[in-house]
Amino acid sequence: MSVPGLAIITGGSTGIGAALARQLHHRGWKIGLIARRTEPLQALADELGDGVAWRAVDVCDAEGLQVACGELQDELGPCELLLANAGVGAPTSIQRFDPAAVTGVMRVNFEGVVNAVAAVLPGMLERGRGQLAATSSYAGWRGMPTTAAYSASKAAVSSFMESLRVALRGRGVAVTTLHPGYVRTDLTAGNRFWMPFVMDLEPFAARTVRGLLARKSEVNVPWPMTIVVGTLRRLPNWLYDWAMGMMSPKPRARR
Repeated sequence: MSVPGLAIITGGSTGIGAALARQLHHRGWKIGLIARRTEPLQALADELGDGVAWRAVDVCDAEGLQVACGELQDELGPCELLLANAGVGAPTSIQRFDPAAVTGVMRVNFEGVVNAVAAVLPGMLERGRGQLAATSSYAGWRGMPTTAAYSASKAAVSSFMESLRVALRGRGVAVTTLHPGYVRTDLTAGNRFWMPFVMDLEPFAARTVRGLLARKSEVNVPWPMTIVVGTLRRLPNWLYDWAMGMMSPKPRARR
């Protein structure tokens, strides 16, 4: 079980990041919030109260993120838990394929995790303790139609964190990968498709934090989604392709 200290959370001002911050702060953790927008950061810091600080920085800015994490640690103590949670989601259009849009998603969702890890890992290794965690997704378990960029970015996060977990074995630094299902947030509010097993934010965060603080290698919430997507993961390609084709929107015929 993790001992409360400083938890640095990227993408920590709203949604899943803010909910996890609330849960950790309630359990006695000091919280270092990182996101781009100052207003929601300040609002959450005011809500939580003592033991909270924040910095407004883009996770794609490796140097700025390094400085921000250093300042938070100078103020609140060494980082015992990193939660690299910043992420974006956008559909990938095949008809209007935009490589820049794909690269943009990969930068935030994957490169942002790499930058966050780089900012705190040396200190954890020097102290011989700590925990690295990152928010991936069930969408990274297999390539999902219309979400090529998002699925690819989350698959990269999962593989990256798994590699770190193996490499850090015996070094005192635990590694946890979070695979959330559908959660009611501003990010999913605009979805116009069926979201199976969708969860409210606070129950999701409470379950996730329990697994996180138990230092599990993976935290997959909710469990029914693990069964469904795990089954899809094991399907042969021809059957998976057929199943996804049945679920995907059909292109309109041109006149």
